[in-house]
Amino acid sequence: MATGDHEAVLPPPAATPPAAELAPALALWLQRLHAAGLGCQGVALHAADAAWRAPFERADVADAWAEARARVTRDSPVALSRVATGELMVATHLALPSGQPGIVGALLEAPHNDRSLQLLLLSLGWLQLTLSAASLAHNQRAAELLELMGHVASHKDARAAAQDWVNRTAAWARRELAPEADLRLALFEVRHERARWWVAADVAHAESGSPAVQAATEIAQRAFVEGRELTEPEAWALPLLDRGEVVAVLVAQGDASPAARQVLRTSAALAEPLLRHWRAAELPLPVQAWRALRRVGARLRGPGHWVWKGGAVAAVLVLAVLLLVPVDDRVTAPTVIEGRTRQLVTAPFEGFIAQALVRPGDRVRQGQVMLKLDDRELQLEQARLRGERDQAAAKLRQAMADREAASVALAGAELQGAEGQLALVEAKLARTQLVAPLDGLVVTGDWVQQLGAPVELGKEMFEIAAEGYRVVLHVPERDIARVRTGQPGVLRLAGQPHAGHDFELSRVTATASVQEGSNGFRAEAAWVGEVPALSPGMQGVAKVVVGRSNLLTIWTRESVAWLRLKLWQYWI
Repeated sequence: MATGDHEAVLPPPAATPPAAELAPALALWLQRLHAAGLGCQGVALHAADAAWRAPFERADVADAWAEARARVTRDSPVALSRVATGELMVATHLALPSGQPGIVGALLEAPHNDRSLQLLLLSLGWLQLTLSAASLAHNQRAAELLELMGHVASHKDARAAAQDWVNRTAAWARRELAPEADLRLALFEVRHERARWWVAADVAHAESGSPAVQAATEIAQRAFVEGRELTEPEAWALPLLDRGEVVAVLVAQGDASPAARQVLRTSAALAEPLLRHWRAAELPLPVQAWRALRRVGARLRGPGHWVWKGGAVAAVLVLAVLLLVPVDDRVTAPTVIEGRTRQLVTAPFEGFIAQALVRPGDRVRQGQVMLKLDDRELQLEQARLRGERDQAAAKLRQAMADREAASVALAGAELQGAEGQLALVEAKLARTQLVAPLDGLVVTGDWVQQLGAPVELGKEMFEIAAEGYRVVLHVPERDIARVRTGQPGVLRLAGQPHAGHDFELSRVTATASVQEGSNGFRAEAAWVGEVPALSPGMQGVAKVVVGRSNLLTIWTRESVAWLRLKLWQYWI
């Protein structure tokens, strides 16, 4: 984040120092060469990075300097050449603090000897250490800044983090000042176009009417209005920006040296966005929503932001379409095709399947045999009962011949019992063949692969559907109140998804049923127009037109109904 007209974020450790640090180092090195008794006309430094370049002040040695640099290699780290005026140009390799190779040059006066060259090369160690000092100090500041942010981020709420940050930042800045210097630090946040006191160094709470707070608030407000740094004899204010707008102001009262100000700029630029977003995240949700709406409104009213304005116009148009354009309001329901008349064929008694003559999908005529049950046991039982009947009849005749009234009554009862059992067996034998009760299509009952299987009394063996079909809908419970007989609709079958078929509701029952975990009610419909090629059991999806409404109401009806039910259940 930019603060005022300055870049407050620390550069990375490998960044190049400004020329203000490089030039004094070379000048001090030249002074040390003179103090050692070397007559040196000037020094220079060259590297691939332009920030590490410092040419000779004399323009007439530029060509000699370029030639000497070109001759410096890894195998030959020192290059010597004479210039036209008689001086000796010395160029040698120098490792820069950034890790990049550099070439340093010196222009020595005559006379020259080996001792002069040795002194020059020995002094390069001092120069390299001096150049590395700025990078080392930078690394120390970066490490201290990271430690500071670690302490700030360890807190649980924004205010405690801000208080810790301002205390530690003030202590850091005071180390750049003289021991007797006084520095007081306060952070103001901008709310409703005013700079408001938030936290201050070494102070947990401040009286808003105290002279110190009033003075700090006054300079903070002026820095916010002017949008730039303000420097006064006893105070200094730094506005902190976000997207070009002042969102906070840092005020330092007392002695604030340039070094201390740089520390404050760097620390504030890194910590203030974190603290601001942290504090905003702790606000109640309605306040956050209101602020977001205000920001959006400002963008829509202000200049520029054409994407936002175009999006707002598009949103208004879409909302107008959703609210003002009426469309068919339809209820969606899963559907199955059933025969108009259906009849079940059940097992008349317990037995075993002897022969299956039809399968699902076959068309049958009324009275056609569809399945035969095994009747061998019944025939044996019939023969046995016929013998018992004949014996009972013979006993009855003998008793009548003997004219014994008691024997006649007993024989008569025995005969009636035998005849009754025989009639029951013969009735079962008459029903061993299951016949079609009407003309139609076999819908269920595939027994061809189950010959010899046992069946129970009353077991459903076949379902016969007569000619003609009807549509059966499973209307969801949430929509049943809007469904009425006579309403039109369109059906698409799973086997014919490309074509829609018109129908009209003919009946809505009050019997609930559950399908696929959804509670609903059965409704029946009749075809309108040409009936497609159908088979009982075909499934699809039907849409019943229950009226007209706007799209927004249709899309939100289910959610609104759910919300109303929950409110009624828990709160009202």
